[in-house]
Amino acid sequence: MAGGRGAPGRGRDEPPESYPQRQDHELQALEAIYGADFQDLRPDACGPVKKPPEINLVLYPQGLTGEEVYVKVDLRVKCPPTYPDVVPEIELKNAKGLSNESVNLLKSRLEELAKKHCGEQQGWRGLTPTLKEVQL
Repeated sequence: MAGGRGAPGRGRDEPPESYPQRQDHELQALEAIYGADFQDLRPDACGPVKKPPEINLVLYPQGLTGEEVYVKVDLRVKCPPTYPDVVPEIELKNAKGLSNESVNLLKSRLEELAKKHCGEQQGWRGLTPTLKEVQL
């Protein structure tokens, strides 16, 4: 379906949002949620979405910030042009305080979440608790 399924809760008379519109809304939400820990990796990141999103989020265990953090990991997400109707590529980099086994487990859980929520704007809101669970 060209242009995507549209956002849930939209009126019947409103046209569905295009993929770039949906992606732009999700990027705005991520930037608001993650602040300085959000980075848009596309060269033309300023302005409305032109290329599919490619982002980096620095993830910490929930409730920890600043110098008290001994565990963190960078989540890199590369979205295809038809995201969110197609699962994005997920990569974890620069892990600190996590074993290789924990990083692999986290990546597996993130991929499961992405598949489960395929077709929805994900916002990646559930990632910090997932990181905390892996460390325990």
